[in-house]
Amino acid sequence: METTQLLALYRAMFTARKVDDFEQQLTSRGEAFFNVSGAGHESSAALAFHLRDSDWLHCHYRDKALMIARGLNPAEFLDSLLCKDTSQSRGRQMSAFLSSAELNIISQGTPVGNSTLHAVGVAAAIRERDERPIVVTSAGDGTTQEGEYLEACAEAARSHLPVLFLIEDNQWSISTHTPGKTFFSLSHGDADSFHGIPIVRMDGRDAAGVLQQIGPVIDDVRHRREPVFVVLRVERLASHTHADDHRVYRAAEQLQSAAETGDPLPRLKRCLLDQGQSVESLEELEQQVQVQLEAAEKAALLADAPTATATAKRPLRVELTHPAREIRGDEQDATLPMKDAMCEVLRQKLRDDQRVFLYGQDIEDPKGDVFGVTKGLSTEFGGRVQNAPLAEATIVGTAIGRALAGQRPVAFLQFADFMPLAYNQIACELGNIYWRTDGDWQVPVIIMIPCGGYRPGLGPFHAHTLESIAAHTPGLDVLMPATATDAAGMLNTAFESQNPTLFFYPKSCLNDPQISAPTAVQDLRVPLGVARKVRSGRDVTLVCWGNTVRLCLKVAESLEQVGFEAEILDLRSISPWDKHAVITSAEKTARLIVVHEDNQTCGLGAEVLATVAEKARMPVAMRRVTRPDTYVPMNFENQLEILPSYKRILETSAELLDLEISWTPPAETTPGEYLIQAIGSGPSDETVEVVELHQQVGGQVEPGDVVATLEATKSVFELTSSVSGTVGEILVAENDTILVGAPLFRVYSDNVPTHRKPLTFENPGTPVMARKRKTETVVISPRRGERREMMVGMSSVATVVGSREITNEQLVSQNPKLSAEDIVRRTGIESRHWVSDETAIDMAVRSCWQLLDREGLIVDDLDSVICATTSPTVASPSMACQVLSGLANGRTSAMVQAHDINAACSGYLYALQSGYDYLQSSPQGRVLIVTAEVLSPLLDLNDLDTAIIFGDAASATILYGEQHMESAKMRLMRPELSARGEDGSVLSVPFPTLGHIQMQGRRVFSEAVRTMLSSLNRVCDRQEMSLEDLSMVVPHQANGRIIEAMRNRVNVNVYNNIRHHGNTSSSSIPLCLIDVLPQLQPKERIALCAFGGGFTFGAALLEAA
Repeated sequence: METTQLLALYRAMFTARKVDDFEQQLTSRGEAFFNVSGAGHESSAALAFHLRDSDWLHCHYRDKALMIARGLNPAEFLDSLLCKDTSQSRGRQMSAFLSSAELNIISQGTPVGNSTLHAVGVAAAIRERDERPIVVTSAGDGTTQEGEYLEACAEAARSHLPVLFLIEDNQWSISTHTPGKTFFSLSHGDADSFHGIPIVRMDGRDAAGVLQQIGPVIDDVRHRREPVFVVLRVERLASHTHADDHRVYRAAEQLQSAAETGDPLPRLKRCLLDQGQSVESLEELEQQVQVQLEAAEKAALLADAPTATATAKRPLRVELTHPAREIRGDEQDATLPMKDAMCEVLRQKLRDDQRVFLYGQDIEDPKGDVFGVTKGLSTEFGGRVQNAPLAEATIVGTAIGRALAGQRPVAFLQFADFMPLAYNQIACELGNIYWRTDGDWQVPVIIMIPCGGYRPGLGPFHAHTLESIAAHTPGLDVLMPATATDAAGMLNTAFESQNPTLFFYPKSCLNDPQISAPTAVQDLRVPLGVARKVRSGRDVTLVCWGNTVRLCLKVAESLEQVGFEAEILDLRSISPWDKHAVITSAEKTARLIVVHEDNQTCGLGAEVLATVAEKARMPVAMRRVTRPDTYVPMNFENQLEILPSYKRILETSAELLDLEISWTPPAETTPGEYLIQAIGSGPSDETVEVVELHQQVGGQVEPGDVVATLEATKSVFELTSSVSGTVGEILVAENDTILVGAPLFRVYSDNVPTHRKPLTFENPGTPVMARKRKTETVVISPRRGERREMMVGMSSVATVVGSREITNEQLVSQNPKLSAEDIVRRTGIESRHWVSDETAIDMAVRSCWQLLDREGLIVDDLDSVICATTSPTVASPSMACQVLSGLANGRTSAMVQAHDINAACSGYLYALQSGYDYLQSSPQGRVLIVTAEVLSPLLDLNDLDTAIIFGDAASATILYGEQHMESAKMRLMRPELSARGEDGSVLSVPFPTLGHIQMQGRRVFSEAVRTMLSSLNRVCDRQEMSLEDLSMVVPHQANGRIIEAMRNRVNVNVYNNIRHHGNTSSSSIPLCLIDVLPQLQPKERIALCAFGGGFTFGAALLEAA
């Protein structure tokens, strides 16, 4: 052996021992609160000298020396011990559980055997790499008896993986003596192998011997690509942890013998001295280590404490969570059922990314998953789609390892009911690793989990959802789509997020053609944490997910028949979930029902209701419709009583809506008549296809006779008759696709079974609902004069102007009657903006998006859209509805009031008053005020009285009801408006193609100045103030001379920005406000005033917040 290697080994071992000493001293002084000694285990460091940079390690918590020899800075042990901000985990991880992505040292967790599965997963991912890396996974003798350690051994043997299982056998599992009680140390003697993996034994008390012996073993694993066990016999020279006292269970002579014969450090030191090293050189080495650790201790003590973090999740890019980023594709091309849509997404990911790997039970062809979700993938992608053993912890644990090694694994569990078998890996590792390593390790694992009931044949072990357990686990994204489009879009987003994700999908939705997805699934995206508004309504909110969505839709349809609107929110993202959408809807309807399959107690519904109770700004009546705290029974009729049903949800809705409800029972068959109904091949079948009909009308059938051949998801099968009789009617045709439970034949028989046929779907009959009679009504009339006006706030303003800047020089170049200077003298205008290819709607939508983004709102937050315009493109639909459509992008059915106001240049003030009045009765509301003016196409360029005046612009403003005043920049007082009828001979704006703008400038001038001044006086009088109390007047920018005339008549600053915008009709005041509002001090008041065709005029006051 080379002396240099022995010296390096000694340094690593001595450093580890000194780290132990420092840790123990800090703990005994009360500076730290937990430490684990590695004394006696240091010889494991010998492995580091035979490993390559490309090799991977999962270390035992006593492997300080091995980690130091690998390259870990010893100071990190002290930072971690003291839980400092400088520690790898920022004070989150236990002190001995260090890791390093740079050094390929996998993060350790507890139970301590967990990471062995990760090591095996890493080995599977790196097995075929050119540099032939191996994985070393280290554990104590006690850990080797953990179930997940044993699963890891079996997986390594099964898959022929290059794993060196290092067992540091100190013969103690805390206080339990282990000899004769492990798979490598049996009651009848030592074993030579386990699962066919050879067991090699070494004396860990002789570090030099280990250094010499371990090299060939590592080389053998590297060459053969097969696993091996190395049992390293060591002594534990200290108590299990500082909180343990091994003198309680170990005899004094045992401890003395261990210290004298089992310490590898003095033995290695003697070896070095025998090889010619001087005592002085070793003492110098030891002194260097002492100085290094003293400095590390000082730095660690002075380091800052970490700041607690309130989340265990990696932050997501905004495009993965923003509602505007949802892409649902072409709904006309929705032909893929959920299972095929998910399969196609997986196919695209496998094709585009070689790192994607699928692992689960029965996912290879020909079965292609028990529900067909992976059908065809193993044929197309070979070894990247593999069957797993019946071991859920292995499936998830090795997926974590593959992810740590850079792959993108997708793990498949057959049913949500089997998730508890993997929950240790999910809760202690998958959700925990990113947080406990402060992001040094990431685990982009997606776990696919079919779930839910609502199908005959599903009993207590194949029918649960368990999403509340998943949502209760920090660090995980938890998703549950209810449609194929959402399934594909959310699966795409899960891949992009790279967060650990539990992807639940309802089995009974897999083949439903009514919820299909477009074929271009690669384009679909669903943002995380954003609920889908399935249906808009104003009377009751139904929050649901998974199987319960279609039940709520059916309930909404029934309520609609009696004049009530139910708003349905499909959460679809369970963690994170869309608090904003739920609270907003609940505040709107004041009634909230949460529906879910999972248990009632501590279910997610309780969290939703609690959040609304805490955060809603008004009383909300709330209910839950859930599964009671019991299990899903096999009997389907009982299952329908236990699970949320259409009947239970509707009756709960009726209770909140104060409706009486009764049920008309479903029609029954007449005596002597029997219906032969379609069945499925499995619980996930929604529909079947009629391949062939084997009976004709008038034919005779007997019990057991084949009546039809049906094709379902999993197979083609024959349907037989259970009665004898005559076929009276055939109710389907060949090639029809029909629902399971639908009748195929009507048979007339004298021996119709007297027993009732088992239910295959819910059919409670027809609901009959009516409003309850009010027997006692107390009416309290408000006293006169006591009604208080609700406050109304106003946001900042966003504007968009036409894309072409038109200068005076351009206008006069073709018409020499005026010069550019003449235009400035007459109007105060030097240039204006006209549109090019854009439309008024384009500009309005752009301004609205600017404002909504700035205010942190989405379309569904709005209660009304009011558009002021002088230039509508058509009589109907209104510009407001066109703007709403542009904002929604066709992706929402938001129920928002939307209408236009045509008050010409006064339109902005008219819209403000309309919004103000609306918010008096809806103080929780928000109103979007839009102006959309494109006047340039209506100009006669030869008429310089008008062509020089007008420009094109759009704007957006939000009015906030009193309950949102904290969001407001200004407080709006109710505008004072009026009009004086005019037939259009003075000022008119025609429809497109019907002429040009006509205006008599002199008449407009006099009317504008007079009416705006009178309006200003009236609005100030109403607030018991004078014009002089104002900081500024912002008039409609009609003409520079009009603005100047206003300035000469009031003793207050009058704002003017017409020089570079011209007259933009109702958009002119908003164009001023984008400059004015930021300059105002709190409580400063300004006035707005306008005059427009019609004649319309008015004024309003704003007070800075």
